[in-house]
Amino acid sequence: MSLVEFKQSAAQGARGLARGLVDRVHRHHKRVLAGVGGSLLLTSAAAFALAYEGPQAHPPAPTWVSVAVASTAPQQAEQLSNADQVVYTTAHVRASDTVESLLRRLQVTDPQQLRQLSALRRLRALVAGDPGRVVSAQVSNLGELQSLQGRLPGLEPLADGSNDARQWRELTVKATPQGWDVQTQSRLVQPVLRVASGTVDSTFFAAADQAGMPYSVASQLIDVFDTRINFRRDLRPGDRFHVVYRVYQAQGQTLADGRLVSAEFVNQGHDYKAVWFDAKSDAKVSGYYAPNGGSLGRAFLLSPLPYNRITSGWGWRENPVKHFHEFHKGIDLAIPVGTPVKTIADGRVAYAGWGTGYGKYVKVVHPGGFATIYAHLSAFKVHAGEPVQQGEVVALSGNTGWSTGPHLYFQFFVHGKPVDPLDLAHYAPKGRPVPAALKPEFLAQTAESRHLLAVIDGRNPVVDAAATATKGAQHG
Repeated sequence: MSLVEFKQSAAQGARGLARGLVDRVHRHHKRVLAGVGGSLLLTSAAAFALAYEGPQAHPPAPTWVSVAVASTAPQQAEQLSNADQVVYTTAHVRASDTVESLLRRLQVTDPQQLRQLSALRRLRALVAGDPGRVVSAQVSNLGELQSLQGRLPGLEPLADGSNDARQWRELTVKATPQGWDVQTQSRLVQPVLRVASGTVDSTFFAAADQAGMPYSVASQLIDVFDTRINFRRDLRPGDRFHVVYRVYQAQGQTLADGRLVSAEFVNQGHDYKAVWFDAKSDAKVSGYYAPNGGSLGRAFLLSPLPYNRITSGWGWRENPVKHFHEFHKGIDLAIPVGTPVKTIADGRVAYAGWGTGYGKYVKVVHPGGFATIYAHLSAFKVHAGEPVQQGEVVALSGNTGWSTGPHLYFQFFVHGKPVDPLDLAHYAPKGRPVPAALKPEFLAQTAESRHLLAVIDGRNPVVDAAATATKGAQHG
């Protein structure tokens, strides 16, 4: 058989086999389909197709139903696009703010509203005073103010004269069809006590800042212990302090720092303590005392300035202006122009004016034959004949008169004779203790502050409070 004949024979055999297979499928199509289905169940083939061109039942013709549905989606979308969108904004008051600049940061851009609101006197009060306060507003997407809320600067005491309680004022502004509705509401603020501790490494203010103590509280601490500690000369590395002070809070924010309530300062191994007593029955008695009610120290401050540097001391020297030999009857304290100058004790202003060498100066006469002079000033804060209290600002430092640079010339007199101001502590009379009649009130009022002071110092507060009260009773 030739090759051609072999191929023809094979082709005929294949066609016959195929016709036989198709006949079997026609006769036993249900079995074939069942077998194929079983194979699909037993295998993991991804896809399978079976083509069968035999007789099949035709599916019924589809029936189409048309229903009219009324849709309001376009109208709703148009209404949403035309509706005012409200934006909630906040901004902090800046020192340079005007009403308009604050409103613009709150995204208010409507020119007419900006003119109207800038003319409101009560709204101008919102940008006055201390910066940093938060103002919130609701503004439309057209830049129109709908409402505004903000805290006005400052705190006010309550009308009932409560010592600790304060109130703050909230300003609200709302847009109405009749115009602007401006309201001011008073809200109560209760005091909260805080504590702080620190150790002096370089300067006291650096240690206070490290301890998180506000500057105003640090300044109060200096004033409290200024009759015992010379903060210019006496501080040493390792000196430590503990303080309890009051702050005023509302809505989770500190609105203002308050009074130093109690304090302890350990200077060169000497332990000094002080507590604040608010005498309800006698305001003149109110002040700082030792924890047992005794006198905290002497009646004179050691310096009229919180911090200074002595550039020329007591004694003989060459006059820096006239260049002649003279006896310097006071001390020169280098300090920037405009620094507040405090009187060291209670007294009365004998003179506030000009002196040739002194420039602008103030003289204060104190009980017991003492007097002080503060010279080379830039401005007066008192006038002649006015009574002053210890620590009261009488002037601002300057560079007037015979002066080669900004400084304060400080003189101290005992019965008309000038004495070295660095020795005034030896002459100063003792301070007054708490009167015996007010001692029970003092111990009851200062119990909490003494307790906190003992806790942060690591002592037993119960034992310390009892010992303090017992010691106070013995010295009453």
